[in-house]
Amino acid sequence: MEKVRWAALITFFALFSLTLSLGIWQINRGYEKKELENTYSLQQSYPVEEITYNLDSKINLYRNVSIKGRFLEDLFYLDNKIHNGKPGVVVMSPFELDDGSALMISRGWIEMTDRKNFKRIKTPAESLSLVGTLRPSSTGLTLSSNTTFELDSSLFLIQSLDLDEIKSIIGRDLKDFVLELSDLSPASFTSIWKPINLSSYRHFGYAFQWFGLSVVILVGVCVYLFRGKRNESK
Repeated sequence: MEKVRWAALITFFALFSLTLSLGIWQINRGYEKKELENTYSLQQSYPVEEITYNLDSKINLYRNVSIKGRFLEDLFYLDNKIHNGKPGVVVMSPFELDDGSALMISRGWIEMTDRKNFKRIKTPAESLSLVGTLRPSSTGLTLSSNTTFELDSSLFLIQSLDLDEIKSIIGRDLKDFVLELSDLSPASFTSIWKPINLSSYRHFGYAFQWFGLSVVILVGVCVYLFRGKRNESK
């Protein structure tokens, strides 16, 4: 009987520690998201800035900027993107700025239902002025080590946005951030990017639930100990 009691207590305290830790983690994530929300709102409040050289993510991250240059011939389809219940891809194109540097452009989502015939969409060859939001690049979660497939000459299907891998494919350097193209820019499609997938308030709400569960477990331990003492006294 004593072994059963100790096993139960260890289980109770393990669950209590787990739920308490998860609550603290959600609180920390909530504050991180709140800081990101404030940064994004502040950067978006500025007018569109035309940048002709030295595009710097530390200064311009989440800013709406205007850049000039031309698209390179390579084209990347970021796979497994669902929009309004329809399967598709996000079109990614490297773009050379007038100063000779290059960055990846997220041109938006297009529907792609035929998995056996990925058609190459048209990309303007002339010099263009583009407007969009500078954002971090994210590799995301992949379930396979093979994340890039060559569909045609300079046309690739990718499972994640791995800039290092893309650099090796196109044979040139890229800036470590992405320009999310505005719907009003030329060569753009439907933007489905969200700067914040889960708001800070959702994280704080989840933290409250975990802390509430911790309290329930703690009360359960107290009741269990009280009943054990009462049974021993009989």
